[in-house]
Amino acid sequence: MSNTPPTRIPIAERLAQLNKEKRVVDAPDPTDTPTSDPFVQFLHASNAAGGPALTVTQDGRLAAINQQASIDISQLTWEDAKPIDPDVGQNHHVLVVGADVDPRELEALAVSTWDDAAWLEPGLLRLTEGATLSGPWRIGVDARQTLKTPGDDEQGWIVDVPACRTGPAPEFLLDTDPVARAFSDAMPAGLEYEVVQALQRFARRLAGAIRVAGSGNLIEPDADSAVAITVYAARWVDEEDLTDLLRPYFPDITNEKNVDQLPPIDSPNERVQSREELAQAIDIPEDELDRIAEITRVADEKALSEDFVVRGYSLVASAGNKSRVHVTVAPCEYIPTALRYEQFPSNTAIEYGIQWVPPQVYLNVLNRPGRAARLERIRVKDQIEQIATLIARSTAGHMVDEDQFLIAAQ
Repeated sequence: MSNTPPTRIPIAERLAQLNKEKRVVDAPDPTDTPTSDPFVQFLHASNAAGGPALTVTQDGRLAAINQQASIDISQLTWEDAKPIDPDVGQNHHVLVVGADVDPRELEALAVSTWDDAAWLEPGLLRLTEGATLSGPWRIGVDARQTLKTPGDDEQGWIVDVPACRTGPAPEFLLDTDPVARAFSDAMPAGLEYEVVQALQRFARRLAGAIRVAGSGNLIEPDADSAVAITVYAARWVDEEDLTDLLRPYFPDITNEKNVDQLPPIDSPNERVQSREELAQAIDIPEDELDRIAEITRVADEKALSEDFVVRGYSLVASAGNKSRVHVTVAPCEYIPTALRYEQFPSNTAIEYGIQWVPPQVYLNVLNRPGRAARLERIRVKDQIEQIATLIARSTAGHMVDEDQFLIAAQ
């Protein structure tokens, strides 16, 4: 082995080399929006131009990437919010949320949806080219009576997007699509439809609503309706190991082809496990963390073996009170926008999907669930989060909800 130290290349020389290779784009973005604050204008210009940021690659080389820097919006607080102008609110779509929603939450949701989302200045969030959110605005009692917004949602964000409408919504969509019901006279199209659909996902995540311009109709997504969770990971856990990991929580978990062996969930004549019976059957091992670490180690060993083959599979288990959970595992080339900066081998992730399988009696009313269906959905959602957390810890994966937003592991 040679004792000669490696040749050190000064950072200045590496930057000069990168500039010669033209890895950094210096041309301004034609969509730049001037701002009144020179400092904010400088930050925005840097963002739009894809300002260079130094990073170190996996092989130890220095590289420059185009990185949008976040503007410090600490000066943007709910206490400083001004009252919304009802006339402006009537002529624009308005995203309304609770007073406890931090503007940075909106930024995180926007960045998870669009590549070019960023703050243009404090109080002005670009969603994508041609669409912005401005706020927060305080919705007082008088404005609430005029705009007819929900009483619990005191914070408003004005949507600025060009209107683009088609014909009336088809009749068959009115029962199932909240956007179609809100725009029954003329459906939005193009960029407006894209933004409204995305804001509907924002509203569901934040337990808010969208007030539609002109008509004043409300789109109020059910905040508890997002039950399914997907874990995206680079590690593959085979069927036997995943079954062993989940069995302490779901004693009858089995391959989907053996579903007939589980208690029926749709027959009124058959008694199924109650929640209490299922809880008593749970036997969480004391060495759970050691088991998770062992599954991770085995997964890595199998991935390095020459005869390693990835085969998709699915598992089902009783969740009590006539419900089931369904776990599907398969390779996936689609990566959600929220995970676009994560690295997966060959740009292919392993997708672990966890869904609720309700009995038919609930399935028929999920568009407008009653109290019993809501309580059952919330209960099973907790179990789905439990499964997703175990898988995420075993695979170093990322949990994503139905709206493609990240979920933090508890």
